[in-house]
Amino acid sequence: MRIAPPAARRRRIGGFTLFEAAIAAIVVALLLGILLKRLQIYQQEAELVAVRQLVGTLRMALSVRNAQLVVARKEHLLRRVIDENPMTWLANPPLNYLGEYYSPQGNTLPAGNWYFDLADKSLVYISSGGKSLSDGRLNLLRFKVKSSNFSLQSGKQFGPPSVIEGVVLDEAYDHGAGK
Repeated sequence: MRIAPPAARRRRIGGFTLFEAAIAAIVVALLLGILLKRLQIYQQEAELVAVRQLVGTLRMALSVRNAQLVVARKEHLLRRVIDENPMTWLANPPLNYLGEYYSPQGNTLPAGNWYFDLADKSLVYISSGGKSLSDGRLNLLRFKVKSSNFSLQSGKQFGPPSVIEGVVLDEAYDHGAGK
């Protein structure tokens, strides 16, 4: 029986050949690529959640303003709310709010930020994913305060339905921008 010298045994047991090291590097690179793709998906989902949360907060603030004016019987002031910047309804605007601009080019402002467009009175979010979070075609999300009429049936026997005017924050679809 032939016994290999101790140095040869150690090299074989403890070391990698160049081929084994290359295979290990390829496997690590593939796993890292999969991980980075997953992190990108989670980052886009977090962006979507943050946008939805802020829009929900703005809608709640608008509902409170709406209710205050209706209770105070000052519904005629609701028309003024349509032209307001929704960020002024918040005690503190978000850190990614850039301010008010008059018809800016969407690609000149940094992605992942909000701004208020003074030209069309809309609140705009610039998606950092390069696509809209709503339909996958745009990189700008626009929200506008619009007038709404809510018809309430006061009863079949007690006269005509009453109409309550209000305002809502709704997504404005402008498919010409950001294509």
